[in-house]
Amino acid sequence: MSKKLTKKNANDSLTAISDSGLPVFETTLDIDQRIAQSATLNINATCVEHLPLWSYIWRVIRELSGDDAYERYIAQHATSDPDTPPLARKDFFLYQQQQKWSGIQRCC
Repeated sequence: MSKKLTKKNANDSLTAISDSGLPVFETTLDIDQRIAQSATLNINATCVEHLPLWSYIWRVIRELSGDDAYERYIAQHATSDPDTPPLARKDFFLYQQQQKWSGIQRCC
């Protein structure tokens, strides 16, 4: 009594009987495509929904901390005085530090 083992291919038809509204897949390729589509749709929907919110929060944090001061300086300089070259980033920050710390240094 020997039993013969049969080797099946991964793309052979799957036998699936479904009484529910779930899809019935014919091959493993159909299953892989369905998984890839659902994962892509879920990831894209999640990223697209939260991107504007995170972008806004990041811009607010940069503005409050002064991190975007040089970009605002460049934009203002381009509109008010386009004939002269703007300061380099390093020179701009040195100038800002001098303005901040020169002058009266007392509390009262």
